[in-house]
Amino acid sequence: MTTEDLELVWQEISRIETCMMITHDSGAIRARPMVGTPDRQANMIWFVASRENHKDEEVAADPRICLTYADPGSNTYVSVSGRGAVVTDRSKLEALWTPSIDAWFEGGPEDPDAILIGVRPEMAEYWDNPNSDLIVALKMLTTTSDEAPAIGDNRKVVM
Repeated sequence: MTTEDLELVWQEISRIETCMMITHDSGAIRARPMVGTPDRQANMIWFVASRENHKDEEVAADPRICLTYADPGSNTYVSVSGRGAVVTDRSKLEALWTPSIDAWFEGGPEDPDAILIGVRPEMAEYWDNPNSDLIVALKMLTTTSDEAPAIGDNRKVVM
């Protein structure tokens, strides 16, 4: 792991924005699409969520969260594992509020249903392959069984 690897993870999760947030719900594993706001300086990824969807209860019961980001167009994939917490700081919620969030909450940032979930990343893994699917397939077909095809980078990164 290098500083470049860490910077690449933050760059890609900022660029891709939408991820699947995976939480634990009474023994089941749940995933749902969420748009996060990465805060590199604070080592935090912020999410505005709805209290009625019970994410706050899931995070309180088991703070382990996995965030998966995918950009099939550039063959870039990032998985971030960390710990989540519900944050009650309304000024932080207001600072993160965007016009697109208004579509989900009638009362704006003061809506009592709007909650803030912060995820503190602990570990990430990324797969980055600048080649097209066709090139990857050709490399896999033309590689001998003695060697692994050079089809991109894969790194684990402590955050």
